[in-house]
Amino acid sequence: MRVIYVDDESMLLENFRLTVEGVALIDTLHLFGQSEEALQWARENPVDVAFLDIEMPVINGIELAKRLKETDRNIRIIFVTAYEQYALQAFGVDAIGYLLKPYEREDVVKELEKAACVRPRPKKKIVINTMPDLMILVDGNPLQLGHTKQEELLAFLVDRGEVGITGGDALACLWPDRQSGDSIYWVTMSRLREKLKEAGIDNLIGTQGKKKFLCTDQVECDLYQMLSGDEGAISKYSGVYLRRYSWAEERNAQLYEIKRSVTVHSVASNP
Repeated sequence: MRVIYVDDESMLLENFRLTVEGVALIDTLHLFGQSEEALQWARENPVDVAFLDIEMPVINGIELAKRLKETDRNIRIIFVTAYEQYALQAFGVDAIGYLLKPYEREDVVKELEKAACVRPRPKKKIVINTMPDLMILVDGNPLQLGHTKQEELLAFLVDRGEVGITGGDALACLWPDRQSGDSIYWVTMSRLREKLKEAGIDNLIGTQGKKKFLCTDQVECDLYQMLSGDEGAISKYSGVYLRRYSWAEERNAQLYEIKRSVTVHSVASNP
């Protein structure tokens, strides 16, 4: 996740940086000593989580939170305070939690894990078709990825859904000739997320620990509809699913059995 931390005390900024160093949930971290700088950054760059000190001059943490939410309603706010008497209900801001100073690394990780479970509200309509090939429509416009590894990685994420994938999973299926620890997965994931960012759907991929997963509640997808028993989706299935990828054969066999079972049941019900 893309994280910012705002505190007017430079020593506390450095303390936060050292505390979270190496935390897998954090993709990028930017520290700000002034609320105005943080607000300007958030207007020009995507932010997933904002840790905000409450007691700050000019623009305090509560006011900053309100302005950040005006910039992007999906920014998850976590207040940082030395005063236990602050109640989240009184903040008047859609915050998801708070850190009480002095905090430990596990306290920060707990709040980040909570933030990772909060699904951002979709800004655009995303439709994903997987039969017979992958097609992504964003507000009705096709997302052009070409026949690249970025497209295949996205297809793999769609296939695994909320179960998610690790770098090892991706290497085994998409790059079986590569060794464990090869950076090609991370490079491809980074390029894919840049493409999604350009299309305005960079919240489509979530992170939980070492896993990346597709935020399935943000999309309409024929695969998920069929797996949930949607009769319309099942009737449209012609036996072909992500046909260009050999790793999709196991899923296709599952879909075939779903279609066969529904067909047999239908015949039995209508002799």
